[in-house]
Amino acid sequence: MACGSEPSAGTPAGGSTAGNGAPIPGGGETTTAGGGGSSTTNNSPTATTGAGVMPCDVANVVVNNCHKCHGAEPIGGAIRLVTPDDWQKQSPLFDPTKKVYEVARVRLADGTMPQGSVLAAEDLATLDGWLAAGAQASTDPADASCGSAAGDGVIAGGGADTTPASVGPGGTIDVCSKPGAYDPLVAEPGETCYEFPVHAPNSDGPFTVPNGESYHEWYYAVPWGPNDVWTRYGADFDNLPVLHHYLIFTSQAGRSPGDVAQNVAGTTLGTSATLIGGWAVGGCSTRMPDDVGGQLPPAPLIMIQWHLYNTTGAPALDNSKVQMCTVPADQRENIAGITFLGTENFNSVFGMPAGENHFTTKCQNTTSAPITVIGFTPHMHLIGTNMKTDLKRADGTVTTIFDQPFQFDYQVGYEIPPAVVNPGDTLETTCSFFNDTGRNVAFGESTETEMCYQFALSYPAGALDNGALSLIGALNTCW
Repeated sequence: MACGSEPSAGTPAGGSTAGNGAPIPGGGETTTAGGGGSSTTNNSPTATTGAGVMPCDVANVVVNNCHKCHGAEPIGGAIRLVTPDDWQKQSPLFDPTKKVYEVARVRLADGTMPQGSVLAAEDLATLDGWLAAGAQASTDPADASCGSAAGDGVIAGGGADTTPASVGPGGTIDVCSKPGAYDPLVAEPGETCYEFPVHAPNSDGPFTVPNGESYHEWYYAVPWGPNDVWTRYGADFDNLPVLHHYLIFTSQAGRSPGDVAQNVAGTTLGTSATLIGGWAVGGCSTRMPDDVGGQLPPAPLIMIQWHLYNTTGAPALDNSKVQMCTVPADQRENIAGITFLGTENFNSVFGMPAGENHFTTKCQNTTSAPITVIGFTPHMHLIGTNMKTDLKRADGTVTTIFDQPFQFDYQVGYEIPPAVVNPGDTLETTCSFFNDTGRNVAFGESTETEMCYQFALSYPAGALDNGALSLIGALNTCW
């Protein structure tokens, strides 16, 4: 791979400082393990010592259906489900009065686990039978040698990165099924790529992630030039098991480069903030089409908010790096931006009741020119089940341009065949949920609350935005 371009004027010349995005040298393929998906997938059942083992038939079901998120190194705050002892612990979510295996049996029965897929009837019977009997360790010596402790089926980042792109209905492409989608970024010809590391306050050292769920925000000086656009963004992950998601915003929050706002209660953006991009559990890097660049709105700072979910029971260290690559804007024919579609209103403060819930909102092209939508990234939490967007023409005809099941542990972006939204046309987005929590669920940033965001990528940048009120303070919204 050829080297990237030289940093533009005003760009840090290199090195790694807490408050600046440092350029990533171009050239060379990367084979760094743990970079968001380079782990090898091994679907043999796990054999463990000292804590008992699952029966082989049960282990096969668990490894092949659960360990993408619940393996030896859980991701995004999921709990470890490797040994019988793991199933015997008190459930940290949904119902802390019950054990994990009891809650798991309920969620298997109502279809909310495994998320985004359905167990074969034989597999469901095998796993449910073991859970119904109390999820006990096997006493059969043969079960202790049916697999390898080294091969627990974990797929770091949510998926293998060597399969061809997966094309769904209507030509929708799951971008994370493309080869290399989980690799850390290396500058390609003409690009300059930058890193924004998680770091300790007042230090370049790793950040100490507290136990439990928390939000933190890091501030960096904008390193690129005023006429640059982004071509790709991704991450070089360090401690994937404690990472839930990140969001990249421009910011005018009165902060200084290098600042770390710890344990924030809500997103802190200041004024005129814009979402540039983001990642969630199971996701991968994002690449623009060759004729499109992503808008980088003028702002003195970049703020990256990390949602961390540490279920280890003790503080953990992380030094993950968000990465972004840029080129001069004149190298791309179209300049795109991200717009929030969806809703933040789940029956006002009352939240959504038990069972199925569907929320539909509308976003109209109020400009005098066409807008082209080229991709979507859905974001919901644990009880989200499906995201759908219809294009309703001014003459009343309706075309579904996106309809995908939602999977919490595999939150990916999708390319769609370019959809032209003419003046007066409307995008209608529907978020679907199945509430099995035993309580009403309201909007919120915690995993135990819910969101309904359909991040739409379209050009011209900002044309789709209508400035509707966002509870987290972003302006690039339309609902």
